[in-house]
Amino acid sequence: MKKTYKLTVHQKAFSSSELIVNIKDFPKAVIGDIVEVYHADSEQNKLLLQIMAFKDDLQSKDTISIEHSVASLFQLHAYSDVTVNIVSPESVILDSVELTFRDQYLGRSEMWRLRNSMIDTCVYNNKKMEFCGGYTRVQVYQMWTKGKIVSCGVISHNTKIVFRSATSMVYIFLQMTSEMWEFNFLGDTYFEKSVDGFLYDLFEKWRYFGSNHEVTLVVFSRVFYKANKLEEFPEAMRECLQVDYKNRFYEDFYRVVIQNERYEDWAAASLMLLRRLYYTYKIDILNYHHKVLHDSGVSISSIPEAYLSHASQGNFLESLKNIILKEV
Repeated sequence: MKKTYKLTVHQKAFSSSELIVNIKDFPKAVIGDIVEVYHADSEQNKLLLQIMAFKDDLQSKDTISIEHSVASLFQLHAYSDVTVNIVSPESVILDSVELTFRDQYLGRSEMWRLRNSMIDTCVYNNKKMEFCGGYTRVQVYQMWTKGKIVSCGVISHNTKIVFRSATSMVYIFLQMTSEMWEFNFLGDTYFEKSVDGFLYDLFEKWRYFGSNHEVTLVVFSRVFYKANKLEEFPEAMRECLQVDYKNRFYEDFYRVVIQNERYEDWAAASLMLLRRLYYTYKIDILNYHHKVLHDSGVSISSIPEAYLSHASQGNFLESLKNIILKEV
């Protein structure tokens, strides 16, 4: 049953409970009940909290107290009138919850234990939770119910919980194919769309959320050679070559641009480096053996012409295999 109460706020030093109510004002309430709190003129901004403690010495009758940071988050002002209603947990169950954590390692065991500890509890946006005496710390990022993003709700056995780390080990592979030097209908090269579009947006999102990932950035390419038989290549070069299903000779190249680095602003640290690499990359890759063999004193006149593959013919799967083998 809805009723209007006077709202007060308290600090964590006063009580660790986010919601304190007087048992005389809620005679039928029990520990664990879900309470809905909102201003009468702002029903869209409703806060759900769980009754975890009763207190007999609140300032006056018909008064509830909410922890200061929680009240501020939902724009619930002290000494204002709020509508309070005990709701059924089934009516506010969440379909999925996204939790973020940083500067710590969470294995599947910790995730499973944390998930079990959260069942039948109430959460809200940006809520910070601790587990195992503060060893595990997570924060609620987003929640969904019936396909819509909500600001709070109750976690049940069927709620899907997703864990996202802000300090992961990230591998970024940039495939440098012949299309990277082609222009789209807007006049931008596909390299510019990759770097100034996708990567820039990704790094800005990391910066916005305060992510601190450890990143390795690799560019890779497949180079084909216009040759019909192996004897057309210098002997020193033959062991590097492979043959595809069309009997074309090719070679895969990988270049580590950044390895296991952490930056606060990845856009400033890496994008200029990639742009500089782009200007000479094609020449460096296609003439790689010319330089190596020339420095070794070997004749380079017999090296067949090289050209970059298209994206569909590239070494994308081989790049993934390298990471899988590295992590095993």
